[in-house]
Amino acid sequence: MSHLYKSIELVGTSDIDWSDAVKNAYKEAKKSIRGIRNIEIIKSDVKVKEDLDKLIFRVRVRLNFEIEM
Repeated sequence: MSHLYKSIELVGTSDIDWSDAVKNAYKEAKKSIRGIRNIEIIKSDVKVKEDLDKLIFRVRVRLNFEIEM
């Protein structure tokens, strides 16, 4: 029995922290993707909205999931 996997990149955001940004990316992805195996953080940064005195935490993640055959 063979397995086939696919990877996609997503960007999650949060105004709380990077961990919450990853959770938000996962929550949205699992609405339409089954068989999620792991999430790899590729890059993280913070967007500054100076006019609102607000920070937006962003993470670019690679999400790996199994393709159903």
